[in-house]
Amino acid sequence: MKCRLFAVMGLGLGVLFAAAIAAPTKAQEKTQEKKPTAAAQTKEDRIDGTVKSIDTKTKTISVRVRGKNMERAVIYNDNTKFTFRNKASSLDEVKGERRVICLGKLNDKGQLMATRIDVRDEM
Repeated sequence: MKCRLFAVMGLGLGVLFAAAIAAPTKAQEKTQEKKPTAAAQTKEDRIDGTVKSIDTKTKTISVRVRGKNMERAVIYNDNTKFTFRNKASSLDEVKGERRVICLGKLNDKGQLMATRIDVRDEM
């Protein structure tokens, strides 16, 4: 009888000990989940469409937004990265009626300040 009592008490203490260790770990996981990740904080705006015109003097590309009847201005600079067929490229690949995907941040005028412009084959 005493053996069973000690076994039940030992088992109960073991369960309590395990729960005491697991509770702070769960609390830490929950607080870590609530913090926004670096990727979520730096999410870029996107404009996907067809090139209508390019102005090299003002470094602006006019893009007709895909699926909508509107045009948006995309501004590029020397730090903007261009890609074509998933390889590094240049502004030379950006041509009228080519599809582009532009990533960056919108300014107060609603223009996209592009950090990356991906040129697609489709015309």
